[in-house]
Amino acid sequence: MTMPQGTAPDNAATSTSTRLDRVNHLLARSDASKSEVFDLVQSLSDDELLPFGLRAYRLNLLSLFGRDWSRERIARAARAAAISKILGGWEYHQHYLPRLTQAPDGPQLKGEHVEQVRALLERGRGVVGVSFHFGHMRFLPSDFAHAGIATHLPLASDSYNDYWTARASNPDAALWKRLNFVDVEARAGAIGLAKGLARGELAFSTIDGNTGSDGTRGDARRSTVALLGRECRVKNGLFAMAARFGSPVIPMVAHHLDGERACRTGPVHDPGGPLRGADAERFVEEAVQSAYTFLGEALNAYADEWCGGDLFHQWRLPIPSTKHPVEEIERSLTEHLRTGGRVAMDTRRIIELPGDNDIVWTDAMTGRCYKFPFASIDLATRLADESQGVDLQWLDRHPSDERSRMWSLICQLASRDAVRCHGSAEATR
Repeated sequence: MTMPQGTAPDNAATSTSTRLDRVNHLLARSDASKSEVFDLVQSLSDDELLPFGLRAYRLNLLSLFGRDWSRERIARAARAAAISKILGGWEYHQHYLPRLTQAPDGPQLKGEHVEQVRALLERGRGVVGVSFHFGHMRFLPSDFAHAGIATHLPLASDSYNDYWTARASNPDAALWKRLNFVDVEARAGAIGLAKGLARGELAFSTIDGNTGSDGTRGDARRSTVALLGRECRVKNGLFAMAARFGSPVIPMVAHHLDGERACRTGPVHDPGGPLRGADAERFVEEAVQSAYTFLGEALNAYADEWCGGDLFHQWRLPIPSTKHPVEEIERSLTEHLRTGGRVAMDTRRIIELPGDNDIVWTDAMTGRCYKFPFASIDLATRLADESQGVDLQWLDRHPSDERSRMWSLICQLASRDAVRCHGSAEATR
């Protein structure tokens, strides 16, 4: 009935609360063994990963891949993405930064990203590097700064505090000589980025968090873009800054490739010089869409490393909810069941979320929720099992008044595309 769980070693001797306490304890330490942290986090069950956003990963990946991927594949990718977020943050902030020295570190990512940015900087108009909360994105600004490139990193307040703590704990590390991080949620926080671009330097940002002085849900400086067929409202302030200073924009993602950290870069959008008015607006819209098209290509290949996927619902636009005429639905369902068919939850768009004493289905496309009362749990359970579903024989086993209520509910769900037809007379809709 729920999304299938990923595999994890049997740790029945250790209670969930004790294991989670152990995980949280290790994640707060910089002296923990990397192998111990990685092994413990990867061994967590799906239930133990729920506090780390596993449900949100499942819902958001379903909204993008529900029509093309199986539930099992989405479940595996969601589990891996949740683990990627946990381990990525710990590895960088608690394992990597505390061990840096006064000598610049070598590149942590394979690829041509440093050379490409250096070549773009030679044009003298600064560079805007954009990435996403994806895989090993934190090592990108480190690679640039350690290569001697002055890098300006805009951050949300919580991430800013993480970097501030890291710098205070290891102030002599070479990284801080070339890496300037700013809180973009603070008043005038973006001024440092503009000054850096004006000096011909690099401004680098993970843009899919969509934070700023007006928060993730604000309306200031946003564009509507398509991401794998879904419309999203995303921040475009950094792109507008690129247009103003004539800075080329280069997108990139950092991910695992053949067991190593690697960087892949996308198409460069170069305004050719400072732009104003309609020319600037056109550049911004084209560059933003190009960057998110690049993200979509990366997600098709590496969705299991999209550690920012748990927040996608905050900036995607829900598909408008439509309702088909119930009378028409009732006629088609009646004919379908009479010819030996069955109906079941549309797992291409619906995900079950647990309640206290009830069951809640959520439509990943529209955001609409369906709450089943305790009296309807048997029906919800049957509908959620695609291998069984509800057929005429199962319905006819119930008393007439109960059957009538079930039938009415099924028709209402079908009118909202929450259930669909299966079996010998499967509907084409």
